[in-house]
Amino acid sequence: MAEEENRAVDPGPEKIEGRSPAPPEEEDVGYIEVADEVIGIVASLAALDVPGVIDMSTGFREGISNFLGKKSPARGVRVKVTGHSCRIAVYVVVEYGSNIPEVAMKLQKKVKAAVEDMTEYTAEFVDVHVEGVKRRKRTVWTGTISCSGDGTCAKE
Repeated sequence: MAEEENRAVDPGPEKIEGRSPAPPEEEDVGYIEVADEVIGIVASLAALDVPGVIDMSTGFREGISNFLGKKSPARGVRVKVTGHSCRIAVYVVVEYGSNIPEVAMKLQKKVKAAVEDMTEYTAEFVDVHVEGVKRRKRTVWTGTISCSGDGTCAKE
């Protein structure tokens, strides 16, 4: 009986003016904010994972920062956050011979999925700006391979 009286007196957190009720399974301990730079880093790394994307393009301001030795891991990405949604602009260099519209569409999907999965922010738009085309650098291996009589080979 005393418990019932206490409940009637205590309005609980959902009744306090200016607060919204917390979901029953979550504890109200504060808020989580993801920095614009973090969203940019996620978008940049996701973009570089798309086949056909060789590099992120840097604008004039980022070019000066790179010259001064301040490389940003979010280079080639601009983010505008409003609440829990964002607009993302990605500036890339694609591989020569790639189908540019196909690469751009894959890039949009990959960046949108990565940002939404990792941050739970809604990526409203992912604008792709293809700023250049390059051939992929070829790596040349200069070692030797020795093979034994039993057919096994090893790099030296």
